[in-house]
Amino acid sequence: MERKHRIAVGVPVFLVALVAIPFVVGFYVDVEEFSEDVPVQSGEVEIPELGLDEVEQEEDIHISTPDEVRGIYWTAYTARSHRADQLLAYMLETGLNSVVIDVKMDDGELIDIEKFEDVLDKLYEADVYRIARVAVMRDGAFAYAHPEIAMRTASGAFWLDSIGSVWVDPAAPEVADYAIDLGLELYAAGFDEIQFDYVRFASDGAVHAIVYPVYDGVRSKEEVMQEFFKKVGGTLRDQQVPVSFDLFGMTYWSYDDFNIGQRFVDALPYADWISPMVYPSHYPNGFKGYANPAENPYEIVKMSLDEGADLIAGVWSGTEEDLRAKSRPWLQDFDIGAYYTAELIESQIRAARDAGAGGWILWNARNVYEPADYR
Repeated sequence: MERKHRIAVGVPVFLVALVAIPFVVGFYVDVEEFSEDVPVQSGEVEIPELGLDEVEQEEDIHISTPDEVRGIYWTAYTARSHRADQLLAYMLETGLNSVVIDVKMDDGELIDIEKFEDVLDKLYEADVYRIARVAVMRDGAFAYAHPEIAMRTASGAFWLDSIGSVWVDPAAPEVADYAIDLGLELYAAGFDEIQFDYVRFASDGAVHAIVYPVYDGVRSKEEVMQEFFKKVGGTLRDQQVPVSFDLFGMTYWSYDDFNIGQRFVDALPYADWISPMVYPSHYPNGFKGYANPAENPYEIVKMSLDEGADLIAGVWSGTEEDLRAKSRPWLQDFDIGAYYTAELIESQIRAARDAGAGGWILWNARNVYEPADYR
């Protein structure tokens, strides 16, 4: 998921002011009908070397999605270190059954997939569901390789966000093509699902100073992202590759795109799951009457998932149970806003279950998880 853990080192909480933005109503679309559209096929795009020459697809290299995903996040470094064995033992002992591993990092760096073969095999043997996390629009590596699609300033320099990261233009077709090709290759390598993060326009920093090389401002940002979700999610699902998108938690509260082009209603038709970042610490003090949302994790998580289900209910042609199971939230396992004990972590898990979610994933930037009762 999109990693707002950087707040711990001084980056201000995102979306604090967004709760004041009025909801937009009256948008209707048949989600089930959309999900059956024939997707746009990917084109040619130069992809950095993953270290994977040729993978023979075998029918038994993938693990079926658990009925309830109970997951944690691993960095690429963790996956290649002794910590992987420690965390795997912890997972098997406590009932965790899924792991999200960084494959394309927030700066665009790619792992060498050949060096991960033993990790993927070990997880497969332990029957652990393996999710590849791919950061998309925040991608300095791809921007330097393809400067013609990098966001710029009026001076022509690369535009940098609030922490100095380079972004690519979401409207550039090469961005979606790259995501598709990576997804297909990673699935062939043995990952069971592809999870896309940073699927939006930039939000932090001097966004008013961005000069887009492709986006012309005529189309809305939400239209650009609709096209991205359809092309990427639709193409991969057409190839029987499970797909999920990470979204900001506030997308479950409104049809507004918050000027980043990201809306729950647009991503859902082309995803198997949506993972909203409903970290209680990331809601502003006073949100819905809670002086400190981080101290009220059950209420914040449950309300957010309920609001999302209500938001989409009018445009969803399936059952409410199926709709709710499409959500698989990222939950907080870090100390921002409050000291996160096992009790607070378990409260979030209970909220996800009570809301009918298809599972949940715990986020800790250092991959140090507070022991809790996950079952």
